[in-house]
Amino acid sequence: MSRRIRPKAAQTAAPRTVHIPRQRGSRHQGPQVIVVVSEEPTLTARATAAAGRWLWRHRSQWAPTGIAVVLWLASGVAHLIQPAAAWWLAPLLLVPAGMWSRARARRQTTFRSVQLLRAVLATLGAATAGWLVVAVAVGPARPATAVTWLALTLVVQTLWLLLRHTPAKASVPSAEETR
Repeated sequence: MSRRIRPKAAQTAAPRTVHIPRQRGSRHQGPQVIVVVSEEPTLTARATAAAGRWLWRHRSQWAPTGIAVVLWLASGVAHLIQPAAAWWLAPLLLVPAGMWSRARARRQTTFRSVQLLRAVLATLGAATAGWLVVAVAVGPARPATAVTWLALTLVVQTLWLLLRHTPAKASVPSAEETR
């Protein structure tokens, strides 16, 4: 019998099948021997799997960063397909201001912190919409738009983490609510 082993399967991270050739001659015509050898995943595959599991477990904490990455990619694709689409996206700049004024009119609050938070969110929303319009027009990979994207992403992610871990203050019920 030949001592050479001839692998017939492609080199992948999955289990590999090794076929051992039949012995030449008429007296050893038994069944063919097949050996299945499992391969250990590479260090890169292990690190990628671990990072993926960690991101999946903490996906709600990293939502703003994920949305920012999707916006960056979408603006790049829109810029490559048609940069003039920025004119169609320009009315997005008015949406945060409209939502802020509607929230002020419908839900009156006496807490200054809530009013400030709403104003900051409207400002960040308008800045993000403005960045999207500019990124579609000139491209998201330009240094100025990339730095602005990074700064907006860091600010929004930081606010997201801070606001999610801030305990809610208990409100004092009014006299009408207790009846």
